[in-house]
Amino acid sequence: MADSTDPSLADLITADFVPEIYSKNVQMALERKLVIVPLVDHSFQDELTLGTKIWIPVMDNASAGDVNPGSEIAGTDLANATAKSITVNEWQEAIAEISEMSAIQVNAPYLAKAAIKCANAVAKAMDYTLAEKFKGFQSDDVYGADGQTLSDDIILHCMETLDEADVPEDERSIVIDPSSKVDLLKIDKFVRNDYVREVVIPTGRFGNIYNMGVFITNNLEYTDTGNYAAMFHKDALGFVAQKQPTSVKIPMPWKHKTVINVHAIWGVAELRDTSGICFYTRKL
Repeated sequence: MADSTDPSLADLITADFVPEIYSKNVQMALERKLVIVPLVDHSFQDELTLGTKIWIPVMDNASAGDVNPGSEIAGTDLANATAKSITVNEWQEAIAEISEMSAIQVNAPYLAKAAIKCANAVAKAMDYTLAEKFKGFQSDDVYGADGQTLSDDIILHCMETLDEADVPEDERSIVIDPSSKVDLLKIDKFVRNDYVREVVIPTGRFGNIYNMGVFITNNLEYTDTGNYAAMFHKDALGFVAQKQPTSVKIPMPWKHKTVINVHAIWGVAELRDTSGICFYTRKL
């Protein structure tokens, strides 16, 4: 009969005597799978060391006026806008295990490969929490109709929307799904100008159109027919990692197995509503 005081897996992960293994293979796996995370604002990340929330001041735009000699123009408090915050409330993990017998009999480096698989799962979770924010852009106004084919007109409409909001042209990105990738290949401008010059990969950067990077992922939030894709500037979303993804190897000899755990703690938030626009894709 098991002792009711036996530690749980969560207890073991947080115990002081369990070493944290920062595996290069795990970090490389995360970097390969992270599509959306690198595209958003991380500039406030180092300011959060303790606690669960970080406040970010939002600057208003300044305005110019006529100069009247002898008259004083009243200044404007540009930091008077309502501050935004990022709450660190995501703590996710991926776990793999192998029995003592299998560890002895299997020739393949199972634990190393399992750590990479777990890292990929955590990376997808991190990306997905940002993808869930897409449909909140433009005050929850998603452009187009569910199941629509991505066209040049849709891309131009999204560009125009961001331009009208004075969103900077640099550091803009488009994140779409594989169905929209196929749609893009039917757009002559994309094929002629960019597709032939860039390496195509299943997940990640696909090309460039209208001076914006195009990124493909299977990790978007889905609707009834397609997914929520988006065009956005870097400052539209914020990401804070309070604990970077960490790989832990936990021997459990009393259960005759070894556990690999990869976990991370992070938070995301929409920072500038008008710096992004969401649109529907053709299919899941």
